Amino acid sequence: MGWAMKRHASVVAIVILSFLILGAVRAAENPVLWKGSVCTDVTYQKSIEAVAITNGTVYAACSYRQVVNSGKVVAVYYLGKLAAFNLNGTRLWNESSGYAVKVVPVGRDVLVGSLAGVLLFSDNGSMVAQADTTNKLYDFVVLGSRIYAVDGDFYPENGSYAFVGHVYAGTFNSSNVSFDIWELNVSDMLTRIRIGKDVIYASSGFPSGYAGPVQFGALYGISPEGKLLWKLKVGHWIRDLEVWGGNAIFGTGFGEGSGNLYVVSPKGHVLLNESAFYVEDIVVEGNTAYVSGYNGKNGTVEAVELPSGKVKWKILLPYRAKVLCYADGLLLVGVGKFEKKSENGATYVYSVGSLYALNPSTGKVIGQVPNTGYVRSISAFGDRAVFGTASSTFYVIDLNAFKNSENRKICGPGLVILLAVLLTLTLIRIR
Repeated sequence: MGWAMKRHASVVAIVILSFLILGAVRAAENPVLWKGSVCTDVTYQKSIEAVAITNGTVYAACSYRQVVNSGKVVAVYYLGKLAAFNLNGTRLWNESSGYAVKVVPVGRDVLVGSLAGVLLFSDNGSMVAQADTTNKLYDFVVLGSRIYAVDGDFYPENGSYAFVGHVYAGTFNSSNVSFDIWELNVSDMLTRIRIGKDVIYASSGFPSGYAGPVQFGALYGISPEGKLLWKLKVGHWIRDLEVWGGNAIFGTGFGEGSGNLYVVSPKGHVLLNESAFYVEDIVVEGNTAYVSGYNGKNGTVEAVELPSGKVKWKILLPYRAKVLCYADGLLLVGVGKFEKKSENGATYVYSVGSLYALNPSTGKVIGQVPNTGYVRSISAFGDRAVFGTASSTFYVIDLNAFKNSENRKICGPGLVILLAVLLTLTLIRIR
């Protein structure tokens, strides 16, 4: 090879190396815009169990249990705070909310589901109204100006357990929230509710994030007027419940890593019952159900084709895949677990975990926000998302950072080769 060709080859090699290095550096773009905190002054173990984001506001609800031991009586209080922030991270307000399980913005106001009921906060942080439930509220949904909620609890009784629960239908506006339409009593601990076509679905069992001493679970079909239409007993905790094509789709969890995925018609007929893993969360997008949970060893996420039940892809992740969010063409997965350590004679609980961004078509990991602690909640709006952890910390991220990274991975090598070829041809012509 002559000196000129060696020089040309060296130039091409330098160009390729430069693009590869530049691509590697740019692919490491940090998606975190900022992180915030709530309940930093609380000494108890706390968790950001509910978050929400709109086009102008980020909400994060910190929840914790306060245990008071006064002699022979031990009292447990379920407490928490809701904080609102601008999209740039400036705190707007911070108010007591009780132990929050769900946050739903409605216009300029926000509805908060606490274990004691549903609270209505105005945009300045003032609590405007409260609709109490008889037992612990675990879930609610909003449909227009109506609100539907479920509560439940269980009590030891003669060596076994007695279950109680309610389904509520009510209304809300900017100055009031009330369960003023109807109320249905059932002998079950209801923890999830969704609205189908001409039917309201309610399910029982300890939901994702909770556990109890006994297995049970059922799906209920309820008319819009509050009449019980049917009951389908499945015998295991229904961890999450969603709606697909008017049908109920739900997942159960039991044992160390077992569960089932069901699809049930509005008439209560089982259309699909497939063995799965210990289901924690379900997100439906089009005719695909994304399901996350735990297989006894790893966090597991799979895409299931509906109505066939065919698994399109499955991926294993560290720890437990607790929560999902389909956001701007990405599938966000929050994973984690709790750990304990002993220091100076005391035992401390802490968490480990990360947030992953997956390609929803293939299940391929596009990127992650590592070492955040156990991810417990996710919400998205447009190209922004917020996720809360099992501490007082939450993160606001730019989803474009993940997309840009994926585009560089796809286009980068081809672009480098094309530039190298063009440069070589140019040098040959010059010679």
